[in-house]
Amino acid sequence: MNLLKKIHRGLVPYDSDMGYAPYLSLAYLAIFFVNLYFSPVTGLKLAAVIIALIVFLICYFRAFWVDGVQLVVCIVSIFAIGVAMAQINFGASVFFVYAAAMCSQLKTHRIALGSLIFVICSIGLFAAITQQSTFFWIPAILFSFIIGLMTVHQAEVDRKNKALKLSEQQIEALAKTAERERIGRDLHDILGHSLSVITLKSELASKMIDKGVALDKIRDEIKAVEELSRETLAQVRGAVVGYNQATIDTELLHAQVATKAADIELISDIESNTLASDVESQLALIVREAITNIVRHADTKKAWVTLHQRDTGVELSIKDQGSMIDYKESSGLNGMRQRITKLGGEMHIETAPTCLRFDVPVPA
Repeated sequence: MNLLKKIHRGLVPYDSDMGYAPYLSLAYLAIFFVNLYFSPVTGLKLAAVIIALIVFLICYFRAFWVDGVQLVVCIVSIFAIGVAMAQINFGASVFFVYAAAMCSQLKTHRIALGSLIFVICSIGLFAAITQQSTFFWIPAILFSFIIGLMTVHQAEVDRKNKALKLSEQQIEALAKTAERERIGRDLHDILGHSLSVITLKSELASKMIDKGVALDKIRDEIKAVEELSRETLAQVRGAVVGYNQATIDTELLHAQVATKAADIELISDIESNTLASDVESQLALIVREAITNIVRHADTKKAWVTLHQRDTGVELSIKDQGSMIDYKESSGLNGMRQRITKLGGEMHIETAPTCLRFDVPVPA
């Protein structure tokens, strides 16, 4: 029993991202067992079925944790089991479905689709050569195509989400470093000169007191120190407020990292550099939300962000090559609409190809 547990842990390490999905998917084996129940086998055929099921389970679970050549071997082995068991039970078509679904684990979306097509063509060729009945090849091809396509699509979505999450972590780390450097520079620029002047004037006032200089002159120096202190405090408060505001340049830098991780080319054309801080902050947050939606949901290879200054205001547009047919406004779109409405502007949506345009009445 301990040996079996060790083998199980080696083949099936728990993964919180997958949960119990690999186990639940084994329910499709019921198709094979039901047909086996109605057409029981004995002797060598029964031994072959048991060996095939053991090999299948090993290949099935290994396919979730390996890649490259090892994954291909698992897929080919499961397909071969389907070929072998088809001579015993037409319910063996379920093994072809498993092989098709495993194609989604391959490295890229293109390779996964190509492998899925190859598996389906191989099923058709095998059925034609061996003259399998329609009860075998129709379910094998139909369900392999449907389930295979669904898993390939879901795997691509998962890959994009993982890439986005990784890029967000990288951006966060870079942003923290850049923010520390920025705070250091700002504090040096704001406080360095002011504190030096305050120190000098305080020393001067102290010397004037020691020398018995008139009180009016001493008061003037102390008043100058007070005014400079208040001015410095105001500058520090202004800098702190600035740290909490998003900027177009910063969001575009983050967007470049996110889109690159999702294999999307980002093309930007920014003309305006004179936006009020509150307007720029809201537009920057709109860019952030729109790019996040593109990376997660859009079927596109390119995305465009443009910001143009017009006679009566500013026009921001975010476009990609995908489409939003029969779309419903999500929380993301509602959030962008609320931001632009807060600025007194309007949001326009074009669905094919997708384009979000924001007009803000900002005087030139």
